[in-house]
Amino acid sequence: MKNLFDWFTEDDDEVIVKSLTSKGIGKEPIEITVGDIRKGRAKDSSGYENEVVLFVRANKADRKAARK
Repeated sequence: MKNLFDWFTEDDDEVIVKSLTSKGIGKEPIEITVGDIRKGRAKDSSGYENEVVLFVRANKADRKAARK
């Protein structure tokens, strides 16, 4: 298990943030790293480049209140 201080000393391409499925032909699982997020791209083993996009949204209670 990593602690917060490990993130400051490790290479950005070694800190895995999330595992997702590639949108490429093979639909294989890929691990998104801090480096991938900074570059905005994550490649799978076949070379397909997935675009990495982050979204920030309001919490669920605020979204429900806005609908009323």
